[in-house]
Amino acid sequence: MTQNFSSTATLERSPSSGYEILKNIYWMKDAQVNLSTEQTRYYLPAKALLSACMAIDGYINVVGSRVDPRWVTINEESTHIKERLARIYQNLHRPLDLNRGIWEDVLLLFSLREELSHFELASIYGMQESVVPAIFKVIEQKYPIRLTHAIAEGAIELLLNISE
Repeated sequence: MTQNFSSTATLERSPSSGYEILKNIYWMKDAQVNLSTEQTRYYLPAKALLSACMAIDGYINVVGSRVDPRWVTINEESTHIKERLARIYQNLHRPLDLNRGIWEDVLLLFSLREELSHFELASIYGMQESVVPAIFKVIEQKYPIRLTHAIAEGAIELLLNISE
């Protein structure tokens, strides 16, 4: 997925803590271009990926609360994103395919987030390339900030559009 969504108006219609987090990714995109140093090479893409997951998570909860009166019973920390998406789609009487399209991309981001949880993000800042853990190199190569941002915006926009 390389399409860059322009959904600011859609996102602003349904404010969420996820919106503020998503706005930070705009800053990270600019910072990566303007401050492209060895120190930020692996740090900023990983931080953008984590931010994208937090933003998506925020909007899943906004939409879930909107479409499911029992949403408050969900423990967000222990209920996997797949289950929460399934519950939203079920309440909207819509089919859900997690194995392709935007949701496949989102689940890949969330699995990378899980792998990142084993590291202290701040420790990567300024680390010599020879000792940078492989997961950070994968993210830097396969998930540049612009792509992570597009995936997050696409998922959020889809959630908001199907719940209106």
